[in-house]
Amino acid sequence: MILFRSAMGLSAAIFLAGCVSEGGSQNAPATSVAAASAFRITGVSVPPLKKENLCASIGGRGATPSVVVRHSAVAGVPIRVRMYDVLSTGRLFEHGTTRVMSNASGTTTVTHQFRPPCNTTRGRRNSSYRFDVTASGQTVTERWGTYNSGTGKIN
Repeated sequence: MILFRSAMGLSAAIFLAGCVSEGGSQNAPATSVAAASAFRITGVSVPPLKKENLCASIGGRGATPSVVVRHSAVAGVPIRVRMYDVLSTGRLFEHGTTRVMSNASGTTTVTHQFRPPCNTTRGRRNSSYRFDVTASGQTVTERWGTYNSGTGKIN
């Protein structure tokens, strides 16, 4: 009986030694729970919405913006970036979401092929394009710009 318990204890120790700390994998650095809970987003910036960012249907090239996230200097914390359009009717239109890991420098730049702004309603609806950046339970919303579909102007 004593031999059996020792073997079980050894098996459990070997199993636990092969586990990865929370938030990591064998291919990615682990993030401790304490570091992730201390993680804070301190700012989000996006260059102003310009005509080149609009889709081809309304005269643009669909150029992707770079979203710069400033945060605590902690590496490996998951950051979710979502782009969406709030129409003047109150309806939302999703332009895509991506996930990246935070950079140890405290600045993470996100470039993702979000669907470009493409409001072709010709004045029936206007669009307010926004980014939500979420990490460690905190969400920061950055308004990118407003597109007047009647006049074709960006505000």
